[in-house]
Amino acid sequence: MSRMKLTMAVTGVTLAAGAAGYAMGILLAPASGAETRRRLSRRAEDEWIDLSRSCTAVIDRATGRAKEALRAAAQDLRSTVSH
Repeated sequence: MSRMKLTMAVTGVTLAAGAAGYAMGILLAPASGAETRRRLSRRAEDEWIDLSRSCTAVIDRATGRAKEALRAAAQDLRSTVSH
């Protein structure tokens, strides 16, 4: 088989598979496009809220640890200066 025929065959199979996938998706979709977008939007919002809470918790822990380290360093400095 020549290179051009092989390329055309692969292209044809790819297009056919894409068309079949599209058709199956339309025929077997569990919900309408609008409902699917609504679900995705809600899910994305929920995930964003969870991520925001997680980031806030990490920042709060890091801030607390930094403050503790700063207090300890200040205490060590005061102790060193006073002796």
